[in-house]
Amino acid sequence: MSTETTPNGTAATATADASTELVNRLLKLPEQTKLDLANLLLDSVRKGFTSLGEAAKRDKELIRSRHEDMMSGKVELLEPEEVFRRMRERLDEVRKK
Repeated sequence: MSTETTPNGTAATATADASTELVNRLLKLPEQTKLDLANLLLDSVRKGFTSLGEAAKRDKELIRSRHEDMMSGKVELLEPEEVFRRMRERLDEVRKK
């Protein structure tokens, strides 16, 4: 195995451990795949899930909960025009800063 880069930027040798080898393989993935993986890992830290199955379960629960809120009238549904109007207002506020 040739020398590659470890996560901390140092050279790895033929005796690199499994995690270093995994990182080196991940770094060779296409850019979008790496970005998707990075976002997944960040979400796992923020939301506290430890598997894709757990993440999917949490996403389904969130969708179910929001659907219930919508059907019960607990939340106000907006027309698309209102959503776009609010987005333009927020964008204008950001641009003024």
